[in-house]
Parts: sequence; C-alpha cells; structure tokens
Amino acid sequence: MTAPSTGIARIYRAVMVGLLGLMMALLFAIMCVQVFFRYGLNASLIWAEEVCRYLLIWVSFLACGIAYQRGEIAAMRILVDALPARAAALTAVLADSAVLVLLGFLVVYGWRYAQFADGQRMPAADFIWNDILGGSGPAGLSLFWVYVAIPVGSALLAVHVAIHLAGCLGALVSGARPSFPDAGGNQL
Repeated sequence: MTAPSTGIARIYRAVMVGLLGLMMALLFAIMCVQVFFRYGLNASLIWAEEVCRYLLIWVSFLACGIAYQRGEIAAMRILVDALPARAAALTAVLADSAVLVLLGFLVVYGWRYAQFADGQRMPAADFIWNDILGGSGPAGLSLFWVYVAIPVGSALLAVHVAIHLAGCLGALVSGARPSFPDAGGNQL
C-alpha cells in the first residue's frame, strides 16, 4: 500500500515515532530505576509500576496506527490473495468497513469510559508529587488521562483504515487488486 507522500503524513509519522520512542525510553528508564531500588537498595518505588502501566497503555494504543500502516499487525489474507481482483477488493472493502465500525464503537464508548473514570485519581501521581517534589500538591491526576488513550488510539487507527478503505474502493471500481501494507515497507 502506498501511503500519502504529503508533508502532513511525514510530520505525523515523525511526531508519532518520536513520541513513541520517548515514551518507551521513559518506560524503560523507570523500570530500570525500579529494579535498582527494589533489589539494590531494598526500597521499592511504589509509583513506578503504575506509571509504567499507564505509559504502556498509551504506547499500545498510539502505536496501532503506525503498526497498521507498516503492515506489522497480523492479518490473514489467504482468502483475499486467492480471490480474483474484484472479489479481493470487495472483501477488503467489507473487512475495512467492519473494522471502522468497531473502531467507531471504541472511540464512542472509550470516551464515555474515560469520562466515567474522571472522578478517580491516580495514586502514582500523589506519590510522585510527594516523593520526588517533596510537597503536597494537587489531588493527583485523573484516570481520565489514562483511559482517553482508547478513543485517541482508536481514532488514529481509524484514519489509517479509512485511507486503506479509500484505496480498496478505488481498486474495486477499477477492477484492480487491492494493495496491502507490507512489513518493513516505506509507508506513512
């Protein structure tokens, strides 16, 4: 699948890859510090695992769109590859449409769930504020900021699927075989 070669697509990819790299580096650093404190100093950081969990949630949802575009999400294309061009394009259109419906539900209900969790606070935020900054600060961050990863990541993935769907619709109209992302390719 050939991705749009616009400047916006390149900027999006650079920002996402940079942000994901930064989040993974932060997650790795916090876990290394946690292991050192727990086993080296026998004084565990009570906030480290929670922060790493939240970072991993965000990384997982944000990376889905990039992974989809690069063909790194598992796909079973045996049937589609065996079909004639138009039937393969129709199958791809139906599959992408079903995925968009599912992602729509994830965006809507993920947002509702994030709003529902808005009244809950992250205990790790209080521990970080008190342990590192040495003072009493705000009442902690809301869990809304953790759960909002679901609709944000789902919406970003939906953009990638919609771009692919548009290409599959074009293939269906022209009678061509639909293209799919290939792992390791130079997509978006």
